[in-house]
Order: sequence, then C-alpha cells, then structure tokens
Amino acid sequence: MKKKIYLIGLNLYSVFLALQIKSKAKNSNICIIEGTGNFINAYKKVKIKNYVLNPGFHALEDIRSKKLLNILKKEIKFNKIFKTRGMIIGKELISHLDDYNKWPKNILRKFKIKRKRVTLNPIKNLSYLNKKYLRYLTDNYFGKENNIKYTISSSYPWFFPTNYNIISNDEAAIFNKKIRKKKIKHAFVFPKKGHFSEISDALKIILKNNNIDIKLNNPISFRKKNKQIFFDGYHDLNNPKNKKIICIPVKPLNDSIKKEKLNKSIKKEIFSPKLKPIKYYTALIEIKNYIKNDLDKFCEIIVSSEFAYGLIRISQYSDIFNIKNKKIYQIEFVEHSEQRDIDEQIKNIMLLFKNFIIFKNSKNNQNVKLIGYSWVRNIFRPNKKYIKKITSNTISFFKNKDNIIFPRQITWPINSNKHLLYAEEDYMKKINKFLND
Repeated sequence: MKKKIYLIGLNLYSVFLALQIKSKAKNSNICIIEGTGNFINAYKKVKIKNYVLNPGFHALEDIRSKKLLNILKKEIKFNKIFKTRGMIIGKELISHLDDYNKWPKNILRKFKIKRKRVTLNPIKNLSYLNKKYLRYLTDNYFGKENNIKYTISSSYPWFFPTNYNIISNDEAAIFNKKIRKKKIKHAFVFPKKGHFSEISDALKIILKNNNIDIKLNNPISFRKKNKQIFFDGYHDLNNPKNKKIICIPVKPLNDSIKKEKLNKSIKKEIFSPKLKPIKYYTALIEIKNYIKNDLDKFCEIIVSSEFAYGLIRISQYSDIFNIKNKKIYQIEFVEHSEQRDIDEQIKNIMLLFKNFIIFKNSKNNQNVKLIGYSWVRNIFRPNKKYIKKITSNTISFFKNKDNIIFPRQITWPINSNKHLLYAEEDYMKKINKFLND
C-alpha cells in the first residue's frame, strides 16, 4: 500500500520537499494542502495600468541558483542580465562591489566607516559598528520608533564596503563574499518574459508529472485535546496512519492554532497582542529625455535615504520585461512614520531619481513620470523576542508526535534558492527518518 503523506502549507519549500520525497520514494502518495486559492502567492502577478509585474524584485542569481535552475529549465526558458547590485545612501550611488577607496568621502567621515578589515559577529554586531550609522539606516527604512539592534540583518552586506566581512556559514553570505571579492561575475536570471508566475506554472506541471496532488482552498486549523492534535478543515488528516509535515511559517502557523481550546497558561505563552500591519507598495516610474543614467549600471539598487523615507529598492523593469523604447523602473516602498502621505512619499522618491540622471531638458517636470502604484501586501516588524517565543511554542505544540513533524521554522521571507536548499537539508536530516519510522 502506498504511503499517504500530507504537506500542510503550499510554498516553494513544501513544493521542493514534495519533489525530494517523490524522487526517493516513487511509490509514495503525496498531497500538498493550501488554505488559500493561490498557487505560490509570492509569485502572483500585480497589475499597474497596462503593465503586469512581479510583486517586487524577483530574481535568481546565476551560479548560486544552479540546482534550482536545472529543475526549472525543463519547463521554462530564462534570460540573464550581467549587472551587479547597487546601493543608494542618502544621495550617493555606490556599487555593491566598491571597496573603501571608492566610497564617497562624506559618508565615510560622517558614519566613521573603517578602512581596516572588519569581521562582524552577528551576535555582537553593535560592538563593531557605528551606532549613529545603524540609527540612520534604521530611521530611513524602519522609522525612529524601531530599535537599531535589528538593523544589521537587513543592512549587511548592502550598506558596507568590501572590507566588512561577516562570520557565517550561510550559503548567501558565502556567495556574496565571493561576488564582492570578484571571484564570480555577478548576473541575475529571469524567466524569459520576466514574470515569476512562469515559475509557478512550471512547478504546477512538474508536480503533476510526478503525481503530486494539490488541494487549494482548504484552510487548516489545529487544536489539542488530551494531548492529541486534531486538524480541522480536512478530515483525512486526522487518520493516525497518515504522515503530516507542517510547512507553514511560524507566524501564520501560530495564528492557526485554536486559542479557545488551550488552557490559560499556554494561551498566555503562545499568543501576544496583535501586530500592527505595515503597508508594502510597488510602483512603476518612467524616465524620459535623458542623456546619461547612472542607475542603469545596476540590475537592482538597495536604498536607504533620508530624502525618500520608506524606499527599499529600485529595479530595472523595462530591461527585465523586455520592453523596448521605454525606460521604466520598478520601486518598492513601505509606509513610514515620517511620511504619512503616500503621494508626498512618491513625490520625494521621484525627486531622488533626478540626482542620478542627466536630462536633455532639466526644466521639464515630466522627465520623471509615475505610471502608477499598487499595494502588494502587509508586512510586520515583530521583535526577535516575540518571534523566538512563538517559534519555541509552535515546536512544542507538535513535539513528539509519531505521525506529525514540523521540520523547518521559517520566521521571515526567504529567497527561492533557500527554499530548495532547506527542503534538501531537511529531507536528509529529518524527513527521511520520519517517513520510514
């Protein structure tokens, strides 16, 4: 009889984990259950006027994503752009590859950036870095109300010269180190038409070809009674003979555990006050009548600027989506406590653009034109103590169950490549043994 294996939560991690299980146990009966009606919501298209775009800058990095590309190339064609990453600090445009000597002197002096080699310890980062600089980065993106100690994870290596290194065995850190040492030529890879929904479509075909079933619109909630876990929303999950793998990120998983069935002490430990949502937007900006455009040196540009609060990223929309005879950029920004009016926020972002472009007619206000913007999603900024607490408690909720495993506690968005690597690692270290016990 075939094994019945349920993966609860549809994301890239559960898709790659299902494929990994199927490749090792071809007779297994696998089903992925998803609460929403979307197949990989992160790749869902956004429409602005007559343009269709990704919900933010989506890209695979050449070499780093070799395994993932090998899987996808069976069903999809890709284009490659040989450009690196840039960064805007204030009104200064810097390459991700620039060493100390190429950085603007005003930034080096103002924020006391060191010339000597600096190795950062993620646990003790504040003792190595200028707190004024961390405060500056935090204020521009997160707002003054946020603590600077959470900034390093979102700012390194983007806002430091190449003499700053970090102690880490993470594959992204190792890859970026090689890029910054120029051991690898940086290139980004995109589906031929630019849309990452093409990857979703390809994965649907790959799953179908492997006889892996998908059940959408089946929200699952969890409750515990007499130490037994019950799955509400899909009857067959309560069959003790079936194996269940929890693939939902920690925060939504925590929200799916029924509060009213828990005693007061557990309820107090697991649940906290509702987090304030922060609106995340994307927009398209068209540039006209220019002679020189320094933004075009880069495929994406990470931003931290007091002249454009909340602006996170600028990317090359027209290049990625193969739009001829137009220069269009996609931007991503979040609502910010220093700039409550979204129209004023966009106006400031458009003014920042003008610092990096030489126009044919500098008096023409239509040189930088907003095509439109769209809300993408809400994001949250929980503190690390809260995330650590709910992670610990969700692990405890599913602990020591013969037919249930919660192998990977994903606490924040991760890139496509990491989903694949985590799925491979978890299969080898945990899932294989779990399925064969």
